[in-house]
Amino acid sequence: MPIAPPRLASAISLRAHRLARRWGPWHAALARRLPLSVAFVWVGLACLLSMALIDRPLALALKAHVQGDWQGFWRVVTALGSGWPWYLAGLSAWSLARWRMARATWPESWIAWTARARACVFVLLGLAVSGVLVTVLKALFGRLRPVWLFREGEYGFAPLSFDWAANSFPSGHSQTIWAVMTALMVLFPRHWPTWVALGILVAASRLFLTVHYLSDVLMGSYIGIATVVLLARWGRIGGMDVRLSQPR
Repeated sequence: MPIAPPRLASAISLRAHRLARRWGPWHAALARRLPLSVAFVWVGLACLLSMALIDRPLALALKAHVQGDWQGFWRVVTALGSGWPWYLAGLSAWSLARWRMARATWPESWIAWTARARACVFVLLGLAVSGVLVTVLKALFGRLRPVWLFREGEYGFAPLSFDWAANSFPSGHSQTIWAVMTALMVLFPRHWPTWVALGILVAASRLFLTVHYLSDVLMGSYIGIATVVLLARWGRIGGMDVRLSQPR
């Protein structure tokens, strides 16, 4: 005799509660010791689940419903995920800081501008390292972009491809915006809600414009975040704190 839906839901809830009580403390302890590794496992699982069940129907639904003014809005937002403006801004800020360092007349001024120059290098390095990693993965996986699904009904991978239409995974815009926003969270931690909101908004724009699948955005965002966190961690180990303001 089949189990009634309420009883089935209750059984699933009870089972989940028992698993949480058994494995929850162990998972929490492991996450405290190896946060990036645990996050990678969960992001990887989420990507696999999304590829199997979510990516295609979500892309088709967004393609059918996001039109007109909304599409124009997301095109403006997604421009923040382009790499070259951030590189240009970072290099300009670094050049200004170096110029002010050379002309500093007081030790305090020289120290302040040295810290700002170091912060610019930190942002640029996070962008560059995560960008190279994403570029390599794009070519290795060769995932077909949603445009193939819309036009040809094709969904899958073409490994070792350098074609724009086959380099969907991971998302470069998501990597770029989250590398910058994570770096800004390290530099100016008290403003973290602003940086998180911008990161989510730009990463979401890649979905709403249907140029990437959800799994592309998840992995691209993770790479941007993890790269900058590792750089900041290594900097602290080496005795270098790049923060320009203290958290509240």
